[in-house]
This record gives sequence, structure tokens and C-alpha cells, in this order.
Amino acid sequence: MSNPDVRDGASSDNGVSTNGKKSITRRDVLAMAGCGVAGLVVGGALASWGVTQESIASGRIELRTTPTKMIVTDRAQCSGCQRCEMMCTLKNDGRVCQHIARVRVWDNYYWGKSADTGDGSFGDGKGACEFTVEHCKQCADAQCVKYCPVHAIYADEKTGARTVDTKKCIGCGMCSQACPWNMPRVDTETGVSTKCISCGRCAEQCPNGAIQFIDWQDIAQKIIDEGIVRTVNAVQA
Repeated sequence: MSNPDVRDGASSDNGVSTNGKKSITRRDVLAMAGCGVAGLVVGGALASWGVTQESIASGRIELRTTPTKMIVTDRAQCSGCQRCEMMCTLKNDGRVCQHIARVRVWDNYYWGKSADTGDGSFGDGKGACEFTVEHCKQCADAQCVKYCPVHAIYADEKTGARTVDTKKCIGCGMCSQACPWNMPRVDTETGVSTKCISCGRCAEQCPNGAIQFIDWQDIAQKIIDEGIVRTVNAVQA
């Protein structure tokens, strides 16, 4: 029996593919593979996107997951141009205003581990222009959600991203202070907090491919192609 192509229908905004079938989610893929995300990395299922044990251990690759996407950032590909920051705010705020961007580059200049390691700005030029692309982690136990005094941050039913309800937000900044990475920012013009909603605009506009938003459907197809999961499991999932 031939393997089904899990990408027969593109996913729509409501989580249902264009052919009427339910789109593949993180839970579906992990159930199919019978392992967690770490197992997919070890098994080589994510290697075509540059995600390997070695690239993660070196600090070059960082990955995060939402129910609908895997977000991969590659520090070695980032040139520090800040296009992601500009395009993020242009789409979500209607203006270029990088201090409230949901993705950060210049806040995370990579200085290296120490002066004698030869990496980062301490190095001999090999790593002197490395940047860290920072996104919201979309934490399962999000501190921004926990400490918001008016409960203005919630998990979006379609994407799973923690999202600010602008009608409830009072702009107090508690979410920003509670976040270990200081990712939410209060827009001084609107008086409400802003944070990443996993829209993918930064990945679309990055000229170097330093940011990738990968559909779980594509990952599901990869684990089938690589023989990591049996076809019958994929059909059942």
C-alpha cells in the first residue's frame, strides 16, 4: 500500500484543510511518531530544516513549537538586518516601530561565551556578526498570562499562541515584567501590550531564511517518507 500524502489539502485558518479534512497538528505528529520533539531530532526527521543534535548543542539552532507550527531560528543565517522586526510591526501595528516588534534581533547580539573561546564578538571575525533571533516561547505555563491582572492574555483556539485581548488590556506592563525574556511590550501610542501571535510574517520576510515556520503537516510527511512511522499509524492519527 502506498503512503498517503498528508499534504493533500492546505491548512486554512480554522485548522481544517481546504479539502475538508482536519489539518495535522503537533499532537497528531507526536502520536504518529511515538516520541516527543527530542525524539524527532535524534531520529533525524528534522535534519532537512537544519535541526540536528549538533546544531542545537552548538547554540546555532533554536526551536519552539505551537499546536500548528514548529518555529526554527538559525543564528548562523541571521545578518542582523532587522527586516523581521520592521515587517512584524508593519503587519500587526500598521507602522514600522521596532521597539514593540514581536521578534527581536538587536536586543540579542551574541558576544560569545567568554573572551578566550574565539566566538561571538570576542572572536577573530569568524563569529563576530552572529545574532540571536528571539521570539515568544509560547510557554505552556506562561508567566505573562499568570500575572496579567485583568486576564487579557489567552491561548488562541486556532493557533495555540498566547494572544493579547486589546479590549481588556490596560497597558500596565505586568506581562513584560513577568516574562523571563521580556517579550511582551507596551505600545506607548495605543496603551496596550503587544506580543507574538505566531503569524509567520517574520519568516516570510527574512531574506536569509534565518526564521522558519514549519507546518506539522510537512513534518508528518517527512517522518512517513523516512520510515520513522508506519503508514497505518499515520492513517489512524
